[in-house]
Amino acid sequence: MRRRDLLVGGLAGLAVAAAGAESARSVWDSGRDERPLPPPPRTRPVHLQVVAHPDDCLYFINPRMARVLAAGAALCTVVLTAGESDGRNTRDPAGAPDYAGYSAARNTGLRRAYAHMATGDSESPWDRSRAVLGSGQQVEVCLLRRRPDVQLIFCSLWTNLGRITGRYTRLLGLWEGDLRSSLVLPPTGSPLTDATAVDRETVTGSLLELLDHYRPTVVNTLDPDPDPVVGERLGAEQRGYSDHIDHTAAALFAWDAAREWAGAAVIESWRGYYNRRWPGNLGAADRDAKGRALNLYSWADGFDCGDPVGCGDRVVVGPGTGDSYGLGTHPRYAAAVAAAETGGRHRALTVQGTRLRLHSGPGSTEMGGPDLLPGIATAGSRVFGIRADHTHDPAAHVRDLHCLDLATGRWTDLGNPAGTGEYARRIGPPTAADDGTTALVAVRAPDRAIAVRTKPVGRDWTDWTELDGPMIHDSPHAYATADGRIEIVGATPSGLAIWRWTSHGWTVRDLDLPHVGGEPGYAPAGAVAAAGGPGGRIVLASRSGGSADVVVHFGRGRTWTATLLRLEGGIMPPSVAVSGDGTVAIAADNGAGAAAVAVFGVEALEHGPSERPRIRWGHGDVVLTRRPALAFDAAGILRLWAVGADGALYSAEAAAGDGPPTAWAPARRRDD
Repeated sequence: MRRRDLLVGGLAGLAVAAAGAESARSVWDSGRDERPLPPPPRTRPVHLQVVAHPDDCLYFINPRMARVLAAGAALCTVVLTAGESDGRNTRDPAGAPDYAGYSAARNTGLRRAYAHMATGDSESPWDRSRAVLGSGQQVEVCLLRRRPDVQLIFCSLWTNLGRITGRYTRLLGLWEGDLRSSLVLPPTGSPLTDATAVDRETVTGSLLELLDHYRPTVVNTLDPDPDPVVGERLGAEQRGYSDHIDHTAAALFAWDAAREWAGAAVIESWRGYYNRRWPGNLGAADRDAKGRALNLYSWADGFDCGDPVGCGDRVVVGPGTGDSYGLGTHPRYAAAVAAAETGGRHRALTVQGTRLRLHSGPGSTEMGGPDLLPGIATAGSRVFGIRADHTHDPAAHVRDLHCLDLATGRWTDLGNPAGTGEYARRIGPPTAADDGTTALVAVRAPDRAIAVRTKPVGRDWTDWTELDGPMIHDSPHAYATADGRIEIVGATPSGLAIWRWTSHGWTVRDLDLPHVGGEPGYAPAGAVAAAGGPGGRIVLASRSGGSADVVVHFGRGRTWTATLLRLEGGIMPPSVAVSGDGTVAIAADNGAGAAAVAVFGVEALEHGPSERPRIRWGHGDVVLTRRPALAFDAAGILRLWAVGADGALYSAEAAAGDGPPTAWAPARRRDD
């Protein structure tokens, strides 16, 4: 659709007319003048969200935002579309459409939710203005008066214009080139005045300008590679994928801009509608906090804000914690900090921006190689990551696995079991293990089972081998057992599966783990972490479905115990390590977003179904953005690393025999 088609067809005039009514609310919180972008905070970290619709951050990123706000971080959320849907702020299909009015009501709901999270008062006033970016795009900037470091930027692209014109106008069409430009829909009462048309280069240029202006320490996006649809569509509006079509497009725009910006920010993507297909992973406190923000957004309190178009999104109506996908919040790249053994000791590795860095002593070293997604894995001295080209051509997407050998400094391109294109996007983050004779790396196969490559000592990497087995979620975990075997465990929609290498090749079976109390049929709420324990047994750690509690399974074959570690809050899957003397360490995040660490002897896991061993958590004081990585050294010292809300790497440690560490410090200081 060309710009001339829009303007000559009279749709620009339609948009201006729809947005022309001045609301009573504008006296309360809207300035009609044009101003430059407000100066970004320079004394605190900035978290920048790029989303498609006004409620995406509340459903898919919260409670992360509430935690970093409480920790004092600044917050700026960029909403790309007008979110106008069918123009009806009601579930009544007979209601008259008002596209500009519905968009305005959704934006008001988002401001109310943010005001509540930041100040405790949903009616705390905002200052609203219009800014013209260097790209030429006009945006609405909302600044919370009591906390001016909390800002909202509305781009208001009209993505459902096809309901009027009969033409394809989705955001993904703009990304892929099927749509040459997208019309801006000024919401009712907005300081936006022009129904201009915006092309793909303008959107990317605007995001680059905002990244450069705010220089965030953390960038949150939606999921650029959503899982394929299995079973019912459950809200998916794109062919073959489980997520909303605008969510995926917004994520692709955001990742493209972030890679071109080349800043050192922590970048994370968050799962969208696929949350409905996993058990909920939020504890009661997080569900309530997330639900309060969603209730305000959806105008469940019925507050009269004085705006005739409405004070929130009436279409989003449900229980106090949102509907079914409001019960889970899953980061896409949970294992984004890893430890590798080099130079006789463990060192932490992270991806900052899209560059791999090795942290050692007073600083960190960029390790060269390709631009990488955040999810990385280590085995011995090798580091594995995924190079991503988020292309405009669906058939040309690249998600290739690369390996860095820290011992030699050599990078190796290991490719993708699906080659390039749409199927290549399904592999997810890598996992790796090394038993001393063979190194293995595994990813999810295109059909969502497992694909592996191996490297025996002194030989080259084998070709990709796809293993038979059930469909898994995208974060399998490989590990070496104490008796010298490599295994892979993965969460499936109904439980877990385990792959084992034997002299006859790979075998796979469902892993029928018990719930705490002995009932069979345990299904984790997300990825599972694994480590080899004494006597060839295995320690597995995962979040329990319907809560934030961590369940530790210990056993072998068909004999397992289940131990509950109660943990109120947290959204990241746990990590686990076992020392040579049988000390187990579990790390996760808690309800404040800080590290929770448990350290105990493996004998605590050897008990009957009705026994409840007392294992306590130690809680840190640094709000995290990445799941902690942990490792025991040869002396039995436990070392942990995690990335804080300020984007910096922190570490903690505990001597052999000590309890869980609670004191975290910048890693460069501790590692000197």
